Amino acid sequence: MKKVGKLARAFVLVAFATVMLGGSFASALDSCVGEGNKYPNLAIDNPGDGYIYCQRIKVNDEYHSIYAKTSHDCAQAGTLAANPDTCNDSDLNDMIRTIITTVIFAVGMVAVIMIIIGGVNYATSQGDAAKVKKGKDTILYGIIGLVIAILAFAIVSFVLSALQS
Repeated sequence: MKKVGKLARAFVLVAFATVMLGGSFASALDSCVGEGNKYPNLAIDNPGDGYIYCQRIKVNDEYHSIYAKTSHDCAQAGTLAANPDTCNDSDLNDMIRTIITTVIFAVGMVAVIMIIIGGVNYATSQGDAAKVKKGKDTILYGIIGLVIAILAFAIVSFVLSALQS
């Protein structure tokens, strides 16, 4: 059972690191280029018909082609190429939302893993009253943790959206 606990902790750590570190600048570039973003008339890497090639941009040792809808919009591509960190700019509200959402996600993952571990403990108890109680308690505390994580997410989302308005 100790191996399952270690495996669960390793999984939570990997999931947390993936959320925090994953999606380097390339995803930031995706999120600031295109309709509804900072550079709405630009697209990256094979956007389809209706775009013209502007230039290549190097991001984290990877090259990306920047396309624009018109030749006038290529000036925005020049601005982006000159300072690719403009895609990483975010306001304090977005940063707080990202941190809190990540923490709540991690808590939710731990709660789900605890429910699974409690279920395994309960299923392998073989009628031993102490093990059955331990399994039931673990499941109960996991469910309580999951409910708290969901409510915390709802409260944080509500407060941040109210502050943004």
